[in-house]
Amino acid sequence: MTAEERTTYESGRTEEVAALESSLAAAWLKDHAPADGVAGSSCSTTKCTTSAQCCGISTPKTGRYVTETLEDICADSSTLVYTDALGREYDHVCGAQRMLVAAAAAVAALAALV
Repeated sequence: MTAEERTTYESGRTEEVAALESSLAAAWLKDHAPADGVAGSSCSTTKCTTSAQCCGISTPKTGRYVTETLEDICADSSTLVYTDALGREYDHVCGAQRMLVAAAAAVAALAALV
């Protein structure tokens, strides 16, 4: 192979490997889902098991390769960080905090109209 051909091959292969790694990670996480009520578990139908956790939304930390935002999951309410089984970190916002932020935005918008 010429240097140009090798570069083209390696570039294409990198994308294939990334896609495969992503699908394998998703399958592994699905098969190893956290038990009900513990950090990372869904709280849309089951409550979080401890008062140190809250139900909310976890968004990928910036600068890290992670997947989509996780909605309605239990996470530590003191650190507001969730780390999944693959070590990917997310910033967590509790449901009550989301409502307070939305209410504050609504009040600010109303005040701007007056």
